[in-house]
Amino acid sequence: MIAPLHRRHFMATASAAVATSTALSPAVHAAVNAAHAPCHILGIAPSSQKLPQLASDYQRGVELGLALANAPQVKLTWLSAGPLPAAPARAVEAALRHWPIDAVMGWIPPLLEKKLSAITVKAGVPLWISDSGADITPTTEHHPLRVRHSLELCAMASALADKVHAQCGPRAFLSMGWHESGYDFVQTFQHRWRSLGGQVVGRHVAGLPEQSQEFDGLKQAIAFQQPDVVVALFSGSQSHRFTQWWQAQSALARIELAGFPWLSDGIPNTRMWTVASWPSADTADSAWRAHFEKAGLAWTPGALLGAEAGASLGSALAAPSNNARDLWASLRASPLSGPRGERLWATAASDSIGTLWVTAEPRNFRHSTAWLQCQAYPSLSASAAAHSGWTTGYFLT
Repeated sequence: MIAPLHRRHFMATASAAVATSTALSPAVHAAVNAAHAPCHILGIAPSSQKLPQLASDYQRGVELGLALANAPQVKLTWLSAGPLPAAPARAVEAALRHWPIDAVMGWIPPLLEKKLSAITVKAGVPLWISDSGADITPTTEHHPLRVRHSLELCAMASALADKVHAQCGPRAFLSMGWHESGYDFVQTFQHRWRSLGGQVVGRHVAGLPEQSQEFDGLKQAIAFQQPDVVVALFSGSQSHRFTQWWQAQSALARIELAGFPWLSDGIPNTRMWTVASWPSADTADSAWRAHFEKAGLAWTPGALLGAEAGASLGSALAAPSNNARDLWASLRASPLSGPRGERLWATAASDSIGTLWVTAEPRNFRHSTAWLQCQAYPSLSASAAAHSGWTTGYFLT
């Protein structure tokens, strides 16, 4: 059992944020009404070493969503944010002093959110927050000019515990990357699993600095414990390496495997249980799938979250509104719209909630089943799981 970690930065190596002023792409300009005065939005894109395409996916998703919403003319100035919040917070504060900014939106993890909330509230500028949802955020703080949606990873982890406990049995072995080990979704899974009467019979963290090989001791630990299910929490290229490792372990073939959806990306014919807050491309809304294909945009979580942000904000911008407070009030009163389908704001717009998709088939024969989140897991709050580990936003290393 690993002792709880104190919150700290995880391998923070990125340089200061760099501001690059960009107009929207030609496809977006073709869809907006040039007769309106431009709305100037300051955007914050993630800077990820783990997922290098994340920034482009999110940015292009936002632009696609804005285009499809037929919003008035929008100018975007993107900041490239590293994993630590100080540099992008300073850049936003400077931009608000020197430019007429109508709103700030972007991929904003909780530690950066705290800094930017103070800055934007003081300036009276609305703040749109997209995030992975890997850490639980307090729901007590409320401001009328702030909204937040996410990939809902903590909710996914809780729902995964429900589904796997019911289908596989009560004895789980947790296998995870060092990067994953300090985020709240790990604690959320364990909290929910134990509340169901389940037992975590072992844990293995891969990629620790002292390990000579990434998965040292993992096979022996699983074989010794003989769990009902291995819950594998990895991301990026490490998730692919784990799945390849798993496929080679014939001695573990009878044990069930579960994890987040990207565990099976690019690795066909691996049976596993997954829960996601977004549909796979083959089960998605056909119109949104066509829009992504036409734009040459991959069906990735980052792109989907960006498109949801752009489409929802764009729809609000297209509606008559006298001021920012009216605009943000209409946002909070309306469901989110985008390629994940209709999603709702949680209490005080602290996050998004909606349909989850559960799968348990080889990827080549996958049949996703919609699973209503409100039926799948109890409401999460800041007290629902122990907080420990990294402060850096998930993926932002």
